[in-house]
This record gives sequence, C-alpha cells and structure tokens, in this order.
Amino acid sequence: MAKSETSYFSFVLIFAISATLTTSGFTFGSVISPAPTEDDPYVFLEKYAAKLTPACGDEIFAGVFGNDKVTDYCCYKLVEMGKDGHDRLVEWMLSVPDFREDAPKILSNSVKIWYHCIRIVTGVAPSPAF
Repeated sequence: MAKSETSYFSFVLIFAISATLTTSGFTFGSVISPAPTEDDPYVFLEKYAAKLTPACGDEIFAGVFGNDKVTDYCCYKLVEMGKDGHDRLVEWMLSVPDFREDAPKILSNSVKIWYHCIRIVTGVAPSPAF
C-alpha cells in the first residue's frame, strides 16, 4: 500500500464514525448531548486508536483489510493496545457497509495478525482460543 500524508486508518475510523452517525439519523443540530463517558463506544474506540501511531494504524489496517505485513514495532504497539481494543476496532470497521462483504477474510486476517504479533512480542506462538 502506498504511503501518503493522509492516514488510511484514521480516514476509515472517521468514515465509520460518520457513517454510523448518519445512518442512525443523527444531525449535529438535532440534540445537545451530555459529555461522553467511558461507556460511550466512540470514547472507547478513540482511546484504543490513540495507542497506535498513524503509521502503525495504516500498517495494521493494510494487514487486516489486505495482505500486508506488520512490522515488529507495530506489533508491539498492537499488543500494547490489547486484544479487546484490536477486536473492537476491527468490529467497528466492519460496521462500514463497504467492508461487510469481505468480513470472513477480514476477521481471519485480524486473527492471523494478532497471533503473529503475540509471537513477535513474546517469542511464543499462542494457541488460538476458538
């Protein structure tokens, strides 16, 4: 995947949030909402996404949604983010209609990348818990 100044991962995350808000009937002038809490899915996702650098977000995105490799550095960042964060970000991305068709491949790539990164970080290949 060619690198550009725009982070693909950030773009897709913003697109997914916008698409969800739009399809749920949200309009910016319709309500004044209370301050977000930790239970708010947007706050949760932003918290986890912030643990990745934009370059690592792009790299992991390209691996999950394509077949690109994830570097050791980005594996450390992904494992630092945690499995729950990784899974939730992937699930969030799959909420975008354009990606639903490829959900089986995307989920498979997601699992492969997670276990690859665990092996890089720990030096041990964990057995998947399916």
